[in-house]
Amino acid sequence: MKHVPLALLLPGLLVAAVSLGAQAQTVPTGTPAGTQITNQATATFDPALPGGPTSAVSNIVSTVVQAVCAVSVAPNGTVQAPGQTANLLPGESAVFRYTVVNSGNDRFTLPLAARTEGGSTFAPSLRVVLDANGNGALDAGEGEVNAVTLGAGESASVLLVVGTGVGDRNDALVNLVASCGGGQEDADNVSRVHVGPPPVLTAQKSFSPALVRPGTETTVTVTARNTGQGESREVILTDPLADQAAQGLLFVPASAAATAGVIEYTADGLTWGTVEPAQVRGVRVRGATLAPGAELALTFRMRATGAAENHIIPNVATAVTGGQSVQAGASADVRYQPGVALGPVGTPEAPENTPADTQSRPFAVVGQQVCFDHTLENTGDVRDLFTVTATYPQGGARAQFLGADGGPLVQPVALDPAGTALIRVCYDAAQTGPLEALLTATGARGTSNTTRDRVGAVEAGLPELVKTVSPDPTKTVAAGEALTYTLKVRNPYTHALTSLRVSDPLPAHVDFVSASDGGAVSGQPGAQVVEWAVDTLAPGETRAVTVTARVSSRAVDGEALRNVFNLVSTELPTPLPSNEVSSPVWSAALRVTKAVSSTQVTPGDRLTYTLGIHNLSATTAIEQAVVTDTPAPGLSYLPGTSTLGGKPLPDPTITNGVLRWEIGSLPANGGAEVTYQTRVTPGATGDLLNRVEVAGMGAGGVARAIASNVATAVTRVNLLAFAPLGEILGTVFVDRNRNGLFDPGLDTPVERARVLLAGGRLALTDAAGRYHFAGVAFGTQALRLDPNTTSYLPLNVPQDGGLGGTRTVQVRGLTGVDFPLAPLGGDIAATRRTTLTVGGLRVEKSVRVGAGSCVVTLRLTTPAPLPGLDLEDPLPPGATLQEGRNTFGGSLKAGETTLIYRFAFTGEPGAAVTDPVVQWRN
Repeated sequence: MKHVPLALLLPGLLVAAVSLGAQAQTVPTGTPAGTQITNQATATFDPALPGGPTSAVSNIVSTVVQAVCAVSVAPNGTVQAPGQTANLLPGESAVFRYTVVNSGNDRFTLPLAARTEGGSTFAPSLRVVLDANGNGALDAGEGEVNAVTLGAGESASVLLVVGTGVGDRNDALVNLVASCGGGQEDADNVSRVHVGPPPVLTAQKSFSPALVRPGTETTVTVTARNTGQGESREVILTDPLADQAAQGLLFVPASAAATAGVIEYTADGLTWGTVEPAQVRGVRVRGATLAPGAELALTFRMRATGAAENHIIPNVATAVTGGQSVQAGASADVRYQPGVALGPVGTPEAPENTPADTQSRPFAVVGQQVCFDHTLENTGDVRDLFTVTATYPQGGARAQFLGADGGPLVQPVALDPAGTALIRVCYDAAQTGPLEALLTATGARGTSNTTRDRVGAVEAGLPELVKTVSPDPTKTVAAGEALTYTLKVRNPYTHALTSLRVSDPLPAHVDFVSASDGGAVSGQPGAQVVEWAVDTLAPGETRAVTVTARVSSRAVDGEALRNVFNLVSTELPTPLPSNEVSSPVWSAALRVTKAVSSTQVTPGDRLTYTLGIHNLSATTAIEQAVVTDTPAPGLSYLPGTSTLGGKPLPDPTITNGVLRWEIGSLPANGGAEVTYQTRVTPGATGDLLNRVEVAGMGAGGVARAIASNVATAVTRVNLLAFAPLGEILGTVFVDRNRNGLFDPGLDTPVERARVLLAGGRLALTDAAGRYHFAGVAFGTQALRLDPNTTSYLPLNVPQDGGLGGTRTVQVRGLTGVDFPLAPLGGDIAATRRTTLTVGGLRVEKSVRVGAGSCVVTLRLTTPAPLPGLDLEDPLPPGATLQEGRNTFGGSLKAGETTLIYRFAFTGEPGAAVTDPVVQWRN
């Protein structure tokens, strides 16, 4: 502030020697205009005279103060030394505060003006604003002025508002000029505005990962960078999150971090604070400044909920500094990435429609499955349900889908991420020619993948599998007997069968003996399997293998030893069975005896026949037993006379004179008795021979007839009841003392020795060795002791043709003829004879028990050769074979064959007799 003195002029000046008492005075600046000023001067002087100083008073002078305008502006500044300085960025504004003072002595309106001084590099915008509240800041409502009115000594606060443009650089010198309206002015109030290089703010935002699965988290990164040459003002980096939360993408608590500055949160988008709320709906960081090249980064995590699935959620962050505001956006894609792969087993991800994704077989058969294995894989990141289907670009088939357990595949198949499943597809081709199948795996989430199965050629027909067994299946087999199975395989196709395997599961009751062509057996007896491996069977080729097994003692009468072999190959993975062969087991037999009520009848007599039937099997019943009796001509069945076990039995069916009864079941080791009556008709002549046999089905499911022996009963018709007839009787005995006479107590009777009478009649001796022929015509008769019924030799051999044991006698009434026999040595006595008839074979057995040993004679008679005969005459318990043999094996020639053997035995004589067992093959 400057002060201008007002000059007061003294009325006059005194001479220099005079001392003036009135002094010059200045009117104060603040003296109001119109003020009257009076002044009187006093002069004091000292004359050079005695008496001392002398004074004089002037007249009084009056003056009136005039109005004078004066203005002062502070602070001062020059171009060389600006009073104020503001450092700005392009586009920013500066406010310079000035004080304008009315230093005049009256109230004046003082014009104000802003100008840019020379030497400035740019011309900013300038405004003069009255700072009404004197706070030095530009407030709302404060308007622009071009003058202020002030009373003397008053002041006003004035703001010089300087605005810059984005292109302004370096310095601008601005000045606030206050004046008195054309008079005095104050123009040395220069301030400097410096505009430096601007910052260039950029922003970036990212989600990592950008593809987010529901339930997982992603990291959000927001970065602001100053890429300009000037330092920035405060940087605020803000990321609003309310929209994201509404879509299921939520801020993860305590996850926010920043490289600098202060992190703030908002729960409502309006109020911000440094304390993290329970629900964050926005996060920001405030950084003081960013130097050129520096950056400010804000990171936090967000979690995708299930509600966010299949949403692409955008997010925009804003970076603000000074007058700059930039945005950065990014999106989080919240979804699962489902995926599926289907391909050859072990390589599900093989590229589609490539050789690596295709499986091939050269050959398959119509109606037979050809199978391919595949791997199904969930290549996505979410559990999914998959369905596999088959279509046929070429050919056609029925596809069967199987799982790893070999059972039907349960679809859809649920797989977790990276989970796999074995898918076996078996095709049953319906037509010949090439076959191509396209398999498609489809996920419930919309994914799919394919693979291909190909068969070069599908042919019709099946391999020829033929199985036979020896002995023939129509024959029964017994324990210990060998069975030979022959297996034949023929390849009828134009392609080779590869990796051929033939397996023969043996019946449980046979035991392996041997196999041809490298056949190998596995398993324990009762569960044995014989297998053959054939690498290749060429087109049209036939292979035959054999396996020999033996019927086990485990076999049960009546069961069937069923056997089937199986074939598999690469082209025929399903076991292909052969025909079945079945060998019925029967070791025991049916034994039948027949007795007649009378051995001699005349026409009109009744005859009662008794049939004894016994099932010799100890284990198996006979079902559907049928008794067949063939009466001799001249015998007529009497209706209503049949009985079974003493109870009435329905009359038999009669076909061509043959009687047939159905008697049902015969239990194991059990029997039945059938009786019936016939009448002798006038057509009956000679000996009436009745033949009976029994047949049945072995229980246990074997449809095989079990035949009995043939039992006979003979009755002679006596048509000459009044003709002269005689009788022949006698005794067959071992003559111990060789006197030719039977001595009771010394000689031994021979039981069941057969005595033949010329003409065909025969008689068997009883336990006393006696025989009898009744009704023998008078005259010469010839008798003969059958040498095959005894191992003894006749004692005397008469001269009748050299036939030992033959007697010629004259019959007159009762005639006696004995047959004394020479002992074999030791004290031997005939004990028992037994006869077994099976089919056409007759086996007669006699046992002679002596002191410590027994002699057995077996006489085998057959009208025709019997191949493959097996005869075993078991020794009694405790016996030891001494000489000869008690078995016969091989072919039995027609006629008679005699076997004699001796065994040591000290047991009960009655226990020395056993029943022979006979079997043969037709």
